[in-house]
Amino acid sequence: MFHSFLSYSSERRPPTGLQVDKTAPSASQLLWPCRTSGRGGGMEAEADATMDQQPEEQTMQLKVHGGGGLTMAMLSGSTNVPEHMDGLDTHVLDGTVRARLSPEERLAREVARRRQLELERRQRIFDSKRRLIGIDKQTLDAQVAEHQQMKEDQKKLDLHEDREMIALDKQLKLHEAAKKQMLHDLEKECRQFSCQNQSKEKSDTWDLNDPLRIRKAQPIRMGDDDVRCGAASMLKFGGEDLMKPERKRQQQKQQVMFIEQQKFEKEMIKEENGDKKFIQETAEMIALRNEMEANEQSLRKELQQLQQNANLDRAAERAAQQQAQREQEALMDAAELHHHCRDPFLNECMDNTNPNGKVRRAEFKGSTRDERLEGRRILEQQAVEQSMQKMQDKADENRFALLQEATRRQLVLQERAQATNRRAMAEQIAKEGSSVRPRASDCLNAD
Repeated sequence: MFHSFLSYSSERRPPTGLQVDKTAPSASQLLWPCRTSGRGGGMEAEADATMDQQPEEQTMQLKVHGGGGLTMAMLSGSTNVPEHMDGLDTHVLDGTVRARLSPEERLAREVARRRQLELERRQRIFDSKRRLIGIDKQTLDAQVAEHQQMKEDQKKLDLHEDREMIALDKQLKLHEAAKKQMLHDLEKECRQFSCQNQSKEKSDTWDLNDPLRIRKAQPIRMGDDDVRCGAASMLKFGGEDLMKPERKRQQQKQQVMFIEQQKFEKEMIKEENGDKKFIQETAEMIALRNEMEANEQSLRKELQQLQQNANLDRAAERAAQQQAQREQEALMDAAELHHHCRDPFLNECMDNTNPNGKVRRAEFKGSTRDERLEGRRILEQQAVEQSMQKMQDKADENRFALLQEATRRQLVLQERAQATNRRAMAEQIAKEGSSVRPRASDCLNAD
């Protein structure tokens, strides 16, 4: 929506509601100011004319490039907003878009920018004080002092921040120590609570891990009327005695009653018959007991004798078996030794030669003494022959050396004789030459 307000039409006309400064110079006026006026007033006259023509009511102009329209209006002192833009947000009014400028407008802007730069440059160049003396020293000193003061302030600020950081670090360390102590106390309380209330004996699964759970457990059933045993449960087992504690208690009680009754009866018998009858009955009981013990002892001895005889018979049978096994093993060992003694392969007494006289390789176990002696004799004979051959070779070498030395001497004598002949021939030629030379000189003189 805002873009549509600030966009140009295809004919490059300003949008409705925006006031355009028609007194602004065109591109041709900016480039050639002398052509804008026939009287030679130039750009200065046009600028004075535009300064005199000011509108009576200032209206905010939305700039399309180089800054927001609302900001520029507030700087210029105008707060009027076009009617069709009432109610828009400030960020919409202060928005800027890239201007769609014609080539003439872009050229005009570039010329204006360069003229402004040229004016600033002329101010610097035409200022003789700045050009000759340079920048004011007091200003530089003030700047240096200000910079130094800024450094000191920054140093103080950094020192203050460092102290605050140290204090904050100490505070954090104290908080961390307190936190660690609190965690340690909590862990200690948890451990104490676990030791007191969470031991393995108090866990809900201790009945599964209790080593004495079988001793502490109840029997499979507590009688024929146990409610834990259903219709399909086995109610009676062989050797089961569920009423043993109760029966034992009743038996003990009954035994006590029997003993008391016997005591009472004995006292009554004593009083009636005296001690003779009791002694006689006691003797009879003792005799009966001794007879029963003797019978039991004899029966036990007979059983022990039978067991002993059976053990002896079994030992004799086992000894006979071991003796027969040893005899069998001895016979087998003797047969094996006989085979070892008579076997021609093991004794190496087989004929190891074929009918054609060749030795059988598979059955050859080594040479005999005669063969070894014959081999030694052959080796000694070969050694003698080798020594004789060496002596003969040495004698031949000596004879060849003597012959070679004689040949050398003969050649040396021949060389010396040839040298003597050549020297004699050279002397004869020299003599003949010396005798021919005077004759030739006489012939030349005669001519």
